[in-house]
Amino acid sequence: ASCVKMKARGDLKEYKVVGRKLPTDALPIPPIYQMRIFAPDRVVAVSRFWYFAKLLKKIKKTNSEILECTQVYEKKPTVVKNFGVWLRYDSRSGTHNMYREY
Repeated sequence: ASCVKMKARGDLKEYKVVGRKLPTDALPIPPIYQMRIFAPDRVVAVSRFWYFAKLLKKIKKTNSEILECTQVYEKKPTVVKNFGVWLRYDSRSGTHNMYREY
């Protein structure tokens, strides 16, 4: 059995990833897209940016570029913040609601 490490334990960092399509003759100034990505490191953050950009804006990695990928640090790391995540999913036995607080 393989050991699967859960990524939601608190080792996720926030990254600001900015990218755009490469300029062409038809589109000399392409729009710039920015995303907040939560990932364990920079490589995964850029990979998730390409995944969501392909889904949302039809941008492919082959004809695009990353303009910026920076880690966003907390402004007040000594202040406690709580985050809650609600999700709903369907299983074979029915629909389930779930709530997790971090």
